[in-house]
Amino acid sequence: MSKTKLVAQLDGDKAIVTDKSTIDILIQKGYGERYENYLVLDVYETIYLMENRNMTILLKMEDLPKNAVIKKVLETTKNNFLMHKFHVYKEIRDKGYIIKTGLKFGFDFRVYPLGKKIDDAHTQFVLDVCPQDIALRTEVIARNVRMAQGLHAKYVLAIVDNELEITYYNVDREKF
Repeated sequence: MSKTKLVAQLDGDKAIVTDKSTIDILIQKGYGERYENYLVLDVYETIYLMENRNMTILLKMEDLPKNAVIKKVLETTKNNFLMHKFHVYKEIRDKGYIIKTGLKFGFDFRVYPLGKKIDDAHTQFVLDVCPQDIALRTEVIARNVRMAQGLHAKYVLAIVDNELEITYYNVDREKF
């Protein structure tokens, strides 16, 4: 993938790819959501591809560096803990998993089984990211565990410390 120049246009907190060959390459690797003639990348995919695949992001035909993309995204959204979430995304993606946004299910991310493509497998984990100094409400965790079980997925809580080290907790419900 690194031999092909990847170019996308920033639109709010998303990046839009219109080049057909680039779309095909990115879809094959598990990136983005395909629409008719374009591909939409979420903010984590965009930053990851800028860092690891030399993707160029344009805004009004001007090439933006990674820090400018992050600043623009923060200006247009209320994305709490963007960089904490990005570090979790990056760590999981670097391990070879396909990781996608989980917002439509009420989670930060959904993760597919290692080595599987989205069309070939069901979500294995749903994941929420939390900085270490934020208090978690037990009823929120209990609700998320039940929602994950309803999706036939495991619920994982990623706690990110001040040095951006990540600890993962598999949270489950026991019936007595």
